Amino acid sequence: MVMYAVPATDADFEAVRSMGINYVHLYGLTKDPLNEAAFARIQQYLDLAEKHHLKVMFDLDGSRRVPGNQLEEMRVLVQRFKNHPALGIWYLFDEPDNKKLTAKDIAPFYKMIKAESPNIPVAVCHAWTTHWYAFNEVQDILMQDIYPVSGAPFPEAKLDHQTRFTKGAMNVAKGKPVIPVLQFFNWRSMAKPEDKEYRGYPVEKLRYPNAQEMRYLCFSTIAQGAQGLGFYSFTRSVMTDSLWAKTIAAPVLLEVREFMDQLKTKGIQQQLTEAEAKQTLVSIWKEKDATYIVLVNASPEKRRMEYVLENIPAHVTLQAWGKTRDVNAMVKDGKVTIEQANPWEVFIWRATP
Repeated sequence: MVMYAVPATDADFEAVRSMGINYVHLYGLTKDPLNEAAFARIQQYLDLAEKHHLKVMFDLDGSRRVPGNQLEEMRVLVQRFKNHPALGIWYLFDEPDNKKLTAKDIAPFYKMIKAESPNIPVAVCHAWTTHWYAFNEVQDILMQDIYPVSGAPFPEAKLDHQTRFTKGAMNVAKGKPVIPVLQFFNWRSMAKPEDKEYRGYPVEKLRYPNAQEMRYLCFSTIAQGAQGLGFYSFTRSVMTDSLWAKTIAAPVLLEVREFMDQLKTKGIQQQLTEAEAKQTLVSIWKEKDATYIVLVNASPEKRRMEYVLENIPAHVTLQAWGKTRDVNAMVKDGKVTIEQANPWEVFIWRATP
């Protein structure tokens, strides 16, 4: 669980760790000329992360260094910090297709990193642009970002855009880890003071994801097979409301952390339907003592849901887990039925015979 844009302070590191975050990132971490003062600042960030039992997604500033052909400058960073115990991921580039760059442009930098530091994965993040899918050869982790909550009231925000993009990322990654970057801000934080409208809505209508939407964004991507979650961004989240992250988002992130930490299996026996057609997402974890089922209404509609669970005993008891609404769901003849699921609702059950 990666939080973007976390300043190098004890208070901020402790704040994100208290939400269940275990990886931190900072834009501009390596942007300065590489002198001893810059190295000391980078070292301090890594040391602070280690102190707080966090890993760092280390921003290599590829957006500047790749177009500037500054491969040797990037090599200096990799060589100097590759053995720090807090280093977890090299963050090579942010939205390269948006910068009109190709995998061929990035390849020398990726190859250099892998030669110098073969055991640390390299991540590249992509917006939903024309050629976002064409970079798999220069990334070990595919990250992708789309932020669907702007000014539409609940449940009208296009959360299915996140689901469709994640599905595409899973197909493109060809087995490499996928980490969707989820919305952790209000678009109002990007509007200029003189703007009356932004992203097609009056500025005053722009809003944060609510708790239901955050829960959908997190658990729907988990149900699709994502192997991590990113959040953009800690710094931007407090620009328009200093309490949203703590009061609305944090309880959802902690539920995600608790759910994933309790699972002992490394992978999931995964069942998916086409979100565009059935608007249903399902994933299953089989543990020694119980089976955990995540079922998601990938739709803005209230509706009856019915789903056949393969490789599950014909009759099992479903116990609502976490913040799941108790709807007296049961499995009968291998089929789970919910008479009325709410828009974008997530159900998590512990199933026992």
